[in-house]
Amino acid sequence: MKNALFWPLLAIVFWLPLPMGSNPPWARAVLVLLIAVLSLFWVLGYALNRLETTPSFRQATWLHAGFIGVVGWLFIQQLPMPSDWVQLLSPFSWNYHTSAAEALGLAMPQWVTLSISPHDTMVSTLLTMAYYLFFCLCLLLVDRPEKLRWFAWAFVISGIFQAVFGSLSTLSGAEVLLFGEKPSYIGVATGTYINRNSFAGCLEMTLAFGMGLLIAQLNDRKAGSWQEWLRQTLQTLMSNKVLLRTGLAIMVIGLVLSRSRMGNTAFFSSLLVTGLLYVICRKKLSRGMIVLFVSLLVIDTVILSQWFGLEKVMERIEQTSLERETRPNVSEVTLGAISDYSLTGSGAGSFYTALPAYHDGSWKGFYDLAHNDFLQFPLKFGVPVFLILALMVIWSFWQAVQAMKQRRSRLMIGMGFSSCMGMLAILIHSSVDFNLQIPSNAAYFICLMALGWLARYLPTVGRVRG
Repeated sequence: MKNALFWPLLAIVFWLPLPMGSNPPWARAVLVLLIAVLSLFWVLGYALNRLETTPSFRQATWLHAGFIGVVGWLFIQQLPMPSDWVQLLSPFSWNYHTSAAEALGLAMPQWVTLSISPHDTMVSTLLTMAYYLFFCLCLLLVDRPEKLRWFAWAFVISGIFQAVFGSLSTLSGAEVLLFGEKPSYIGVATGTYINRNSFAGCLEMTLAFGMGLLIAQLNDRKAGSWQEWLRQTLQTLMSNKVLLRTGLAIMVIGLVLSRSRMGNTAFFSSLLVTGLLYVICRKKLSRGMIVLFVSLLVIDTVILSQWFGLEKVMERIEQTSLERETRPNVSEVTLGAISDYSLTGSGAGSFYTALPAYHDGSWKGFYDLAHNDFLQFPLKFGVPVFLILALMVIWSFWQAVQAMKQRRSRLMIGMGFSSCMGMLAILIHSSVDFNLQIPSNAAYFICLMALGWLARYLPTVGRVRG
C-alpha cells in the first residue's frame, strides 16, 4: 500500500508549480484537497495495520510539536474571544476592530479576533495544515533509498519542465502560462509562474536536488590504465549522469533567462557555501567534486549562460539602486508594524490589511506582500511563533549538515547537500522577496526540510550506492 501512495506523492510534487505556483484560490484549494486525501489514505492504511511509521518520522518529534504549535496558534488567531482579552493581548488589533465598527456605524462587538482579517487567517491555516501533512507524507512514504532517489528525481524533472517551458515561451515570443495569459514580465522567463522571482526560487530548489543526485553518483576511483579510464568514461556516457548534467544546464539557462538578480545570486552563493560545508564535513575535496564545481561555474556561467543573457542579469545587479527602489521603505514601514503586533501578530494572511495603516505616502501602488519573508512572518504570526519557525528550519538544516558529516551512503550525503543548498538559497532570496508566500515554493521548501531528516535517519538496505 505504501508504494501505491508514493507515486501520487511524486505526482503532487510535479503538479504544485503548474497552476501559477498554486497561488490562485482554486489552485490553493486543489493543493489542500490533494494532500488531505493522500493523508487520509495513509491514516486508513495505518488503522488497518498496512502501514507503519518510519525512523525519520519518529526522529522529527520536536518538528511535529513545532508544526502543531504553529497550526494551533493560527486557530487561536481567528478564534472569537472577549474584546477585553484582545485589548489586553493585542491593543492594535482591538483598535483595528474598533475603528472598523465605528466606520460602519456599529457598536463595538463583545467578541473579536486577534487577527485583523480572520477569513484570510482561516485560509492560511488550511494551507499551513497542508504543509505539515506534506512534511509528514515525505517522511512516511520515502522509506527506502530507491524511493529517496525517485523523490529527488521528481523535483529535478519538475525543474527541467519549468525551465524548458519558461525558456521556450520567452524565446519563441509566445509569452504564455500553462493556465492562462502571461500578464507581466514579458521578455523574461517565468515558467508557469506569474512572477519571475517565484520561478527563480523554484529552480533554486530543483537545482539543489539535482546537485545532490550528482554528488551521489560521484566516482572517485582512479583509473589504473587508459583502458580503465576509457571504460569509466563509457559507463558515464551511458548512465543517467549525462542526462542529469544536461538537466542542470537547462535549469541554469532558465534561471538566467528569468533575469532575477537575487535568484541567480542566491543559487551560486548557496552552491559555494554548501560546497564549503561539504569540505568541512567530509574533511576532503575529492577530484570528482572539483570537476563538478568547475563544470558548474565555468561551463554553465561562462559558456551556456553567456548565450542566454547572463550579462543582462549582471547589468541589472550593477544598476540596482536602493534609493530608486520602494522595497526598502516598505521594509522599514513593516518593521514599525511588527513592533505593534510583536506578541500575537496581525493574523496570518493579513499583511495587505495591516499595511495601509502604516502607509506614509512615500510610495505609490499597493503591496499585498512585504517582499521580505523575514519581515512578513513575524508581522503575521507574531515574533514568538516566528522564532519557533526559525528554530524548526535551523534544526532541519543541522540534520542535513550531520548527514553530510556522518552518513557513509553517497546518496544520503548527496541528499544532505541538497537540503542544505536548497534551504540556504531560498533563505538568501527571501531577504528581498516573497518565495515562501507562494504555496508551491513553500511546499517545496517544506520538502527540503523533510529531506534533511531523511538524509540523516533513513536506513540503508545493504550497501546502497548513489
